[in-house]
Amino acid sequence: MKHRWLLISMFLVSLFSSHAQALTIRMTMYDDGRSCPANCDAHVVFDHALNGTQYAHRPDDGDHYSACQNGASCEVCLTDGRQQCLTVTYRGAGPGKDTFDFTPAFYEAYCARESIPELLRGKCISLRNDAKRLEDRVNCIHEADNVACGAVMADAQRKSAEDEPLYKQCLQLGESRFNATHAPGQQRSNACAYERIPTGGPNSHGTRWRRLLPAACRPGTYVGRDGLDCCSGSTLADGPLGSECRAFYPAR
Repeated sequence: MKHRWLLISMFLVSLFSSHAQALTIRMTMYDDGRSCPANCDAHVVFDHALNGTQYAHRPDDGDHYSACQNGASCEVCLTDGRQQCLTVTYRGAGPGKDTFDFTPAFYEAYCARESIPELLRGKCISLRNDAKRLEDRVNCIHEADNVACGAVMADAQRKSAEDEPLYKQCLQLGESRFNATHAPGQQRSNACAYERIPTGGPNSHGTRWRRLLPAACRPGTYVGRDGLDCCSGSTLADGPLGSECRAFYPAR
């Protein structure tokens, strides 16, 4: 009897241990403007710790997981056992632990496909539902002449124009030299695209973040309310950002 209970206990420990180790990779979306590599084409970025694991590796490398190379194809798997995988361009490190950060161009391309992993399909459904909340509103980025868009577009364009010479100067001089000759509120970081001293937030955890600065967004796109992303006029990309881009979508 004791032997039987020992076997049962060992089985339960093994079961709970396997469950504890099970992992589903989180999928997010980002567009930080000119800092986004390759003009923010369809790609993924993720933490270095995931590279060369069952979750992110070179395609067709068997059971030996080789690290993906920047700019090359990478097989990313959304869950344990090399399951729910797809091949996408890898463009370097990005978000925190256990997260694949894809671009809007990735979701626009892959969500239109019929054959995609089930977890990605669920993400696409969620993105489309968020996008629907904007589709009946005025899209000021695409309809800048609409009477409802005058103030918000004038403000966004003014901020971008005012920040453009500072952004270019920082790129030309380098951050160290640029910051040495500018007041703390004008100093920049992260390839000159972000403020150096965080003014974003605080969020519910009391955390502040560095805001993305206006000129860092590509032409025709505009930094969002909280400096987290660029708003592009694509409802699939802007919808999930909620209040970040809502000002560019007033009611009709």
